[in-house]
Amino acid sequence: MRNPDLAHLREAVRAEIAQAFKAVGFAKPRDIARHVCAAHSENISALGGRLAEDALTDLARRELKHNTQQRESPSQMRLPGVPEALACQLPPAISIPGGDDGDDEGVIYKPLALATLLELEAHLILLSGQITADTRRHRALKELRDLALAAGATSDSGVLRTIAGLV
Repeated sequence: MRNPDLAHLREAVRAEIAQAFKAVGFAKPRDIARHVCAAHSENISALGGRLAEDALTDLARRELKHNTQQRESPSQMRLPGVPEALACQLPPAISIPGGDDGDDEGVIYKPLALATLLELEAHLILLSGQITADTRRHRALKELRDLALAAGATSDSGVLRTIAGLV
């Protein structure tokens, strides 16, 4: 069951984003958070612990992702049978999906030196999905840029506004 305070704050965040887009044309996450906190202090008080936990979860997730992208020490993968050229490209840890709920709450991070073949396979599937999504977004954004250029956009033109001028 969803927390009604959190649902109320989610709607307040959405409204504040829409207002920022309308008023100044962009939004900054920290500014959105400050405005919502000031306007909805009673909901913030009710959710203080949960919000702190969520913020720390996000912090931990970022740190774990950072850790999985950088090698900590070259000695981790100095194992017989692992060529040095391969070892220097391997991350120190991998992320393994663990939940079926579609979000990353079930994802665990595990040192590569402790990973099983099944876990490595799961990580490869996760990476493949991320690469596919990134490639799709990259292609779509390149096409959007090309449409804007064809419509006469310059470096300071509003992309969608320029394209809409063609129609």
